[in-house]
Amino acid sequence: MNKILIVDDEPNILMSLEYAFKKKGYEVFIARDGEEALALVKEVAPDMILLDIMMPKVDGYEVLNFVKQQQN
Repeated sequence: MNKILIVDDEPNILMSLEYAFKKKGYEVFIARDGEEALALVKEVAPDMILLDIMMPKVDGYEVLNFVKQQQN
C-alpha cells in the first residue's frame, strides 16, 4: 500500500484529503506543522508528501529541504 503524508495547519484541508485518500485505499499520515512532518518523514518514509508552505514552527520549504537531503 502506498503511504501518503499530508502536511497542513488547516484542519478542514487535512480531514478532507485524509478521507479522500483513505477511500482510495492509501495509508495516510497527517502532520499539523513542519515539526510533526519532519518526525513522520523519518518514521514512516512516505511515498508521497502533500505539503503546505506557510505553517507554524517549520515551514514547508524547510521540510522540503530536509526530504531532499535524506534522498542524497
